[in-house]
Amino acid sequence: MKRKALMAAVAGGAVLATAATALGATDGAGATFPRIAYQTWCQDSNLCSYTGIGSTGGINNFINGTVDFGASDAPLRPDQVSDLASKRGGVNVLYFPTLVGAVTVPTNFSGQSKRIQLTGSTIGKIFSGTISNWNDPQIKKENPGVSFPNAPITTCVRSDGSGTSYQFSLFLSKASSDFKSKVGASQLPAWSAPNVIKSNGNPGVATCVSNNTNSIGYVDLADAQNAGLTDKMAAVGKSEVVGVKKKVHGKTRTVLVRRTAYVLPSVASMSAAGNVKASKFPANLQVDLTLSPVPRAYPITSTTWILAYSDFGKAGKSGSLAGVKSVLNYFYSSAAQAKLPSMGYAPLPKPLLALAKSRVAALK
Repeated sequence: MKRKALMAAVAGGAVLATAATALGATDGAGATFPRIAYQTWCQDSNLCSYTGIGSTGGINNFINGTVDFGASDAPLRPDQVSDLASKRGGVNVLYFPTLVGAVTVPTNFSGQSKRIQLTGSTIGKIFSGTISNWNDPQIKKENPGVSFPNAPITTCVRSDGSGTSYQFSLFLSKASSDFKSKVGASQLPAWSAPNVIKSNGNPGVATCVSNNTNSIGYVDLADAQNAGLTDKMAAVGKSEVVGVKKKVHGKTRTVLVRRTAYVLPSVASMSAAGNVKASKFPANLQVDLTLSPVPRAYPITSTTWILAYSDFGKAGKSGSLAGVKSVLNYFYSSAAQAKLPSMGYAPLPKPLLALAKSRVAALK
């Protein structure tokens, strides 16, 4: 009996040790935007564990050295860069993009029977509070034939510091001068809409939209799909120049015309936003894909980054270096990137993927 108990204890200890090694070898935390992908990749590879706590939380953990890697959809602010250098031996942050995703705009108003379409300007005015009722003339003009209730708009937003909030507000600041002057781009925007409900994480905002009639929110595509909001995601309008075939003096010619195109988030429309030459990507890989001029590109497309130290030794994290390299190499593998469409994301553009992969080996 004693021998069996000892053997069971040893076996149990071995299982626990294996589990601890698999789940805790390299740990990361941060953005909820890529949470579904990162947790799936970590589980598939047994290389890491990941907790979605919001980009600002991930940045703070990265600065304080409580994780092996941080994750964020927003670049560090100047004060965060200074804080990192002060606490981690003067190091800087390196950005490693991992995937392409979309920030969707789901709606849930009384009597809604189909998805609607909204320009970036109109969305900006809703989240700034300039448009506060569903039957506003501007909303109706963009949706002929749709019946909107005479009801105040509830805006569902993030309560935590968020890269999704940053990317969404960055897009709105480009598309709406009204939003730019009243709110602006931020990890934690000071929303000026009159009826705001704040929730934690992308899943929290998705639940807010689902549970509150006459609401609108912003949620990454993967979490919107998981929450059953696919049919309520608005097609987002943007101005773009396209070639249209017309007859000119009896001959068919391609004429460039400007039009408002309403685009739904999809793997194809997200991938289109990243369809640019490698020379267009900044040296620090802080890629901005919002309001891409590429025709049929979804306007609120974003990448997201793994945050790494410019020098793990100086940062006091030398023990994390090998693990972070292994994690990044797996995230950039063809097997990992191929899984992204099934989870609501798009793979990195090949030129950007090549640039990012080449920098992993240089980590020190």
